[in-house]
Parts: sequence; structure tokens; C-alpha cells
Amino acid sequence: MRAMLVALVLLAFALAGAQAQQMYRWVDKDGKVHYTQQQPPPDAKNVRRRTAVSGAADSGDLPYATQLAAKNHPVTLYTSADCAQPCKDARESLKKRGVPFEEVVVGDEKSVENLKRLTGKNQVPVLRVGTQIEVGFEPEGWKSALDIAGYPASGPPVRGRVKADAPKSLPPVKLYTSADCGGLCDEARNVLTARSVKFQEVEVSVSAPESIEELAKVSGNTNVPVLIIGQRVQRGFDAGLYHGLLDAAGFPRAGGKAAPPAGTPPPQ
Repeated sequence: MRAMLVALVLLAFALAGAQAQQMYRWVDKDGKVHYTQQQPPPDAKNVRRRTAVSGAADSGDLPYATQLAAKNHPVTLYTSADCAQPCKDARESLKKRGVPFEEVVVGDEKSVENLKRLTGKNQVPVLRVGTQIEVGFEPEGWKSALDIAGYPASGPPVRGRVKADAPKSLPPVKLYTSADCGGLCDEARNVLTARSVKFQEVEVSVSAPESIEELAKVSGNTNVPVLIIGQRVQRGFDAGLYHGLLDAAGFPRAGGKAAPPAGTPPPQ
């Protein structure tokens, strides 16, 4: 009898714990999707209930609502090396909201063609949420697209992952610098050196006009530094983009380790 009583008490605690981990998805009268742990109101539509699997998730895991939205409506951000502030603002808005995303850096001919096929234009940034496309960074439009897809209004900050196919071999790396480039060229050089990347450095100068012509041909202008990784062109210096492009190309991080998963900040 005592054993049965203990079993009933344990069962009650188990049920209570399961109830505490219930997650409801429901749609209100205005068509807005909600994710709550509280039972939805009587007039809620399309109510779905999910009980978390036994064992609490790590605190670093994404909220269930975010996981569900990412599964049903994955997010891709299209940027380019010379997009500058609009792409930076777009990237930061996704990170701040806690939206997991894959970043495609448009630079070579193939990626430009894919972008045109997707949007009809070659303008960046572009946000793709499932099948919905937003061209250009317009905060309200992006917020609406993410709301409709079910992404929570806020969540743990995340880091996008640069998309790349697994390379068969490491692509060649070339860095264009100049004698008067100063700290930016030094920082660009240091990132490559710290990751033990073998690269060819081309010093652009008026005494070597062929170097100026070469840089203008590959970059579209003569400003330095310019990093070339295979077919990808990165104008100017941005440590985060340098690390992202090197990760995407398959270059190991410092110490010979593989690139870390999304969510791990790059070394400085």
C-alpha cells in the first residue's frame, strides 16, 4: 500500500512537471500566431500543444518556438562584400532578435545568377523566410515576415553561418595591400597569419602599374585592402567577414581546429 502511495505521488509530480513544460501554438482572431506556456483563450484557433521531451534543454538551446519556426520557415540572408551598412544592419537585426540564419555572401558569377533567379534583381541585402522574399533592409517589412513565420519577438542572440559547400581543396588566397594602407592592411594580414593561411600578398603601387590594373579588374576599384578567396572578393577589412569567408572556404581556425558551429564568436 505504501509503495502504491509513493508511486502515485511520483506520478503526480511527473504530470505536474510535464504540464509546466507544455507549449501552445495558437492563432488569435486577427490571424496572429502566438507561442505560450499558458493555455490559449477559448476563441483561439488552430491550437497545437506540445510537451517537452523529458530532460531539460540546455540554457544555450534555442526556444522551442524559434526551433519550430526555423524548421518550417528557415531564414537566409543574402549579403555582399561591398554592401556595407545596410547588410550590417540587416545582420545585426537578426542576431538581436535571436533568429538563426544562414548567410550567403554574393560575390561570384554563380551566386549573382542565383540571386537574380530568386528575386529578379542583384540588390542586397535580401531576406528569405521560408518562401517569402524581402528585398532591401526595411525593418518593418522584415519584422512582419518573421512574425508571420512564428519567430518570437526576442530570443538569445545568435550568429549566422556563412553558407558554403564542402570544398575538395582549399582555394587560393590573395591579399592586395599598399605601403600607405596602414592599420587596416596590418589587421587583414594578421587575421590570415593567425589562422596559418597561406596567401599571396600583392603590394599595389604607382611604380607597378600592372598591380593597379590587376586590382581594378578583380575588385572594380583600387582601394585596399582587398581579400580574394577563390572566386570571392572582400573589399575593405571586416574581421567578422574575413573569418566567415575563411570558415566557408574550409580553412581551419587557430590551432588547426575545424571552424566552430554557428553561435561561436570569431577570434579577435
